[in-house]
Amino acid sequence: MAADIPTHRFIVNFLYQFPFGKGRRYLAQGGRALDLLAGGWEFSGIFAAQTGGFLTPIWCGADPTGTAFTGSIDRAFVCIRPDQLRDPNLPSSEQTLQRWFDPEAFAPPPVGRFGTSAKGVIKGPGTNVWNAIFAKNFSFQEGGARLRLELMARNLFNHPNWSNPVTDISSGVAGRIFGAFGTSFDFAQVRQIRAGIRFEW
Repeated sequence: MAADIPTHRFIVNFLYQFPFGKGRRYLAQGGRALDLLAGGWEFSGIFAAQTGGFLTPIWCGADPTGTAFTGSIDRAFVCIRPDQLRDPNLPSSEQTLQRWFDPEAFAPPPVGRFGTSAKGVIKGPGTNVWNAIFAKNFSFQEGGARLRLELMARNLFNHPNWSNPVTDISSGVAGRIFGAFGTSFDFAQVRQIRAGIRFEW
């Protein structure tokens, strides 16, 4: 679906091992006690960003096309694409949670035909996420057992990643965004911090 295919997606993985302790540039000869204190530290993570998905407007009401039938004398209730009058996407400086796109760029389709709007003409909000791990490794013997302490943060900066706006132009809240963390990235949630310990041998 177009809503799940962004124009751009950028993902970077990184790992920085601090240059202190045994086998590193600094304090390599500092002894066992100093190595336990200063050595084995590392910082790693992932940065992911993507542009918003492409959303399709709908209009809901009595069928103007005459193609939906019911057992009633009343016209069937349908949800179809509306007419598009102009570009509905606002400049980023004008986008707010109350008005992400211009609902007045669409109109109900007239009686006798379907709406003119194409699919995916509304650009949804993008995603920006930093995940990070700060870790300390303890080596008990060369090539042997290792203890690893980790402090992990998902969405480190707690950046809000907004859900998609209401695209039903017949609704009184068309164009509004009602929440955050509704994206397709499974890690684009509210910030979570946890600690972990791992023993390897």
